[in-house]
Amino acid sequence: MSGENEFEDLDCSAVIADVWTLLDNECDEASRVRVQKHLDHCGPCLEAYGIEEKIKSLIGRKCGGERAPEGLRERLTIEIRRTVTIVDDGR
Repeated sequence: MSGENEFEDLDCSAVIADVWTLLDNECDEASRVRVQKHLDHCGPCLEAYGIEEKIKSLIGRKCGGERAPEGLRERLTIEIRRTVTIVDDGR
C-alpha cells in the first residue's frame, strides 16, 4: 500500500493493534503517519486510541513511571483487543 489514500485502506483492527507501538514511540515514521492519518478520519479508532492512551498513562502512574512488565502489557493488550468493538458507521 502507498499513496495518499492509504489510510482509507487500513483495517481498523490493524490500527488498534498498532496503537501501543504508536503510544510507546516504537514505530517508524511511515507507520506513525499512516496510523495517525487513519485516526484523524476514523472516530471509533480515535476513541479506542484515547482509551488506550488513558490506560497507558494509568499504568505509568501506578508503576512509578517505569515500563510495565512485559507479561502485564501482553495480558492488557489481549484484554483490550477482546473488548474493543469496531462499529461500521457506513462511511
